[in-house]
Amino acid sequence: MADRNRFVTLNRHVAGGPVEETVFSLAEGTRPAPGDGEVLLRPLALSVDPYLRGQMTGIDTFYLPQFALGQPITSLGVGRVVESRHPGFAAGDLVQGVMQWADYSLWSGSDTLKGVGALGPVDPAIDKLSHALGVYGLNGMTALFGMVGVARPEPGDTVLVSGAAGGIGAVAGQIAHILGARVIGLAGSQAKCDTLVRDLGFDAALNYRSATLADDLRQAMPRGPDIYFDNVGGAVSQAVMAMMRRHTRVVECGQISTYDDENGGWTVDIRPIHANGLIWESFTTAHFAEFYPGGLAQLIHWVRAGKIKILETEHRGLEAAPRAMVGLLRGENIGKMVVTLE
Repeated sequence: MADRNRFVTLNRHVAGGPVEETVFSLAEGTRPAPGDGEVLLRPLALSVDPYLRGQMTGIDTFYLPQFALGQPITSLGVGRVVESRHPGFAAGDLVQGVMQWADYSLWSGSDTLKGVGALGPVDPAIDKLSHALGVYGLNGMTALFGMVGVARPEPGDTVLVSGAAGGIGAVAGQIAHILGARVIGLAGSQAKCDTLVRDLGFDAALNYRSATLADDLRQAMPRGPDIYFDNVGGAVSQAVMAMMRRHTRVVECGQISTYDDENGGWTVDIRPIHANGLIWESFTTAHFAEFYPGGLAQLIHWVRAGKIKILETEHRGLEAAPRAMVGLLRGENIGKMVVTLE
């Protein structure tokens, strides 16, 4: 039925505990019609990212707005313009930006993610649509600016990356390697660790679930890391920071292990930071929005030169989006988590 529009909604907020597939609903309505200045899109690929968990709590302290119950969930995506009443877009255009988890998504000019959220054309140099959401999208830009703009490793530095098999960590570790650092990854299974070393060029990788993690860290890095690029937070990061030397640096990119906490996560125990005299810095990609064009060109160059390998975990079909989100939070992905709708 041409006028049918399915969309994924949140049926209740989850302020504490894990998100299950049952908190999502696949609803159905009629295809929306664009008004003046609006664009109707047919989403082709949807980005599934950890930050979305923060919009599911119902707690208004997160840096992005909460998802309204019963309304379509939104994330970054790639889509085709079906109908346009906006002078900047025409039917058939291939675009990327914030869009709804739906068969048809209505864009009204919103940009909840500064720099990457505004609707715009997909760079023709990108040969696979999902890559516009991963290595060339928010994940890649976060890894690039976090490593080059914030961490700034020098040749010979030891860089430890947590969540190293995720969409950001996998790219961040490869960039650190390009910059001449010795790179060690933390991941949640031996298979992931093997992938990091075998396929992505990490110098070593450790399973953070190991009962001997503290000893493993000391054996791999007797002096500790010079830079800790943290994507997970929680107990793993506490163990790492406890072994770090004075004036070594923590770059806080994410706290995925805390997102199920009752207060919405993002709680950092500063005791090891204070006790060890660590330098701790956080960032968002919005801090680097003006550098996005150059960042994209650099990432494309590194990928084409074979210096960055791309890893993806793909789910197919709109109905698979909840499963992809839950899988991401459980650490079931290797590389970028994406839902394709083609």
